[in-house]
Amino acid sequence: MASARLPVEVVSHIMRFLSVSDRKDAALVCRSWYEASLDPILQRDIIIHFYASSSEQTTRAIPSLSRRRLPHLVLNNFDSSLDAKAVLLKSCEHLSANLRSLSLRGSNITERTFVELLSKCTNLVTLDLSCCNSLFMSGSLLEKNTDMQLLKASLINVLDVNLSSIRYMSDATFNRIMTVCENVEKLALAGTQMAFSSDVYYPNKSSRIASSSVLTFKNFLDFIVTQQCLTSLNLSKTQIEDEHLEEIVAVSGLELQELILTGCRNISDEGIASICKHQAQLKSLDVRECADLTNSSLMTVSTRLKQLQNLYVNKCKQITDKSVTSMSQLNQLEVLDISECFQITSVGLIKGICREGETTVLTHLNLNCCSLVGDSFVEKACECLPLLTHLDLGSCFKITDHSVHSISSSLKYLRFLRLAWCKEVTDLGLLGLLTEGNQHKHDETDGECRCTRKFPSTVIFKKPTDKKKESSVDEIRKNSLNSQKNPVAISNLVGLKYLDLTACKKLTDTSLMQAVKFPEIRVLSLGILPDLTPEGVAQIVRNNPSIEELNLSQCGSLTDSAMATITTRLPRLQMLNVFGCDKLTDKSVDYMKDNCKRLKVLDVSFCGGLSHEAIENLENKCKTLQTVQKRMIGAS
Repeated sequence: MASARLPVEVVSHIMRFLSVSDRKDAALVCRSWYEASLDPILQRDIIIHFYASSSEQTTRAIPSLSRRRLPHLVLNNFDSSLDAKAVLLKSCEHLSANLRSLSLRGSNITERTFVELLSKCTNLVTLDLSCCNSLFMSGSLLEKNTDMQLLKASLINVLDVNLSSIRYMSDATFNRIMTVCENVEKLALAGTQMAFSSDVYYPNKSSRIASSSVLTFKNFLDFIVTQQCLTSLNLSKTQIEDEHLEEIVAVSGLELQELILTGCRNISDEGIASICKHQAQLKSLDVRECADLTNSSLMTVSTRLKQLQNLYVNKCKQITDKSVTSMSQLNQLEVLDISECFQITSVGLIKGICREGETTVLTHLNLNCCSLVGDSFVEKACECLPLLTHLDLGSCFKITDHSVHSISSSLKYLRFLRLAWCKEVTDLGLLGLLTEGNQHKHDETDGECRCTRKFPSTVIFKKPTDKKKESSVDEIRKNSLNSQKNPVAISNLVGLKYLDLTACKKLTDTSLMQAVKFPEIRVLSLGILPDLTPEGVAQIVRNNPSIEELNLSQCGSLTDSAMATITTRLPRLQMLNVFGCDKLTDKSVDYMKDNCKRLKVLDVSFCGGLSHEAIENLENKCKTLQTVQKRMIGAS
């Protein structure tokens, strides 16, 4: 074929514009295309996972993988057995020359294996040791000077170290790790047991010896003082308080670019004020789940951190429109997560992030569970935020078809769209067919709620009224064309890769079969759609052959015939969720076993028609399968 005669360099250049999944399939076309796919530039975003459960297959695959010069390797949950040790050492023997990042997350390897493993990784930049509790339990890691010198020479290029969720780390082991990784710029200690009352362990402040039993704040602070090149710090889910935070950010010469404090519940407005005072150059701030933060924190951030690009304030429930409007001063903001802040309304968001006449660079916006946000903001955002690639409007109950139409018409760069639990979205919204009237009807009651004590209502019961007969889709389409309106369906978002329509219960086959057509979509969620039929599922699957993750949970009408289409038409399927689909039988399991060659995650919980024997047979036959949820199946 003519394409096979193209020079390898030309094919490699073309492959740079493809996603990982597309390149993987293209490499199987012919020998020359496979050679083109081995270009080192094309391997930069590929991560290889080795699993302890498949160590025998891994051992056979390692030599052939060495030709690909893979830079990222994840060794998942390996233990100290001889088979696991052989996989570990063989993988680094063949891959270490090009290895840039290595993850040993959750692995129970010995100290000797650890030293032998890392001594070969001379080009390593990122090292992940999170959850490696057994490695630190004895306290003797890198106790020998020879091991220290060996790793200090091999890990000289390491810039990123992750020591999160380690229960047994002490001052001594922490200092040894930081000594061999002396040039680290990014450090993560999320969920690590750190003692902030260090005076208990160091009664004599003049002479301190590193504790061999606990990691203390004083020892950590000494490291911060000496490590002037540190630019990113993650202290999420620790017991750090305002006074400790101020000591860190006030260190002379420290210039952080990123600070992550997710779930630090002892942080208050005073701590945020200290950050803004001493680290004005900060570009990324994550204070999610810090429940004590108020409007004062967000206003201080907006006033002081002019260079901020990423801001995460998820679950900071005391934030209101008063502080959201001050975000108009953050001209460089690219990522904003303000989800689960229930008091924020459309009015505040319009004033805060929709600046007319200015260039807005915001690309990621998460408003999940902001239940007072409605159409007026979404339509304004579509005008003022044209560069959005990620938009989460899950559980924004006031969102209607008008918002969907604005999104479909304006956000041409959108790649991620979540509309889960937006119950007012109908077929007309997906098809782009709008009716006159009732626009913004849900925005008129911003700030009111009939079901909470905060917004009491005197209206308890309303007199039943006759349900208004809705026009059919064909009638609306005819009226729309006659009035010279151009319908813009959601399929206009041709680059969409993620779409979540879970629990949009007014959607039916009418729109899903016609509008859900995306050539590059990877993740599609259609759970809890009562009017979705097996025929509709089959047509949707035919229209979207690139799906890798499919969620059809609680779609009670799903049948074996639909599963036959799913398994045969989706060759890239890796995750399938059919939770609560009672009509499925063991035939569906046979279809998965015969056709799903890449399936990794499966949820068949509460599928009463499936037998335990069929699922166990599938687990034994399907070698790629890693996780199976199978609660309450069969007769139970």
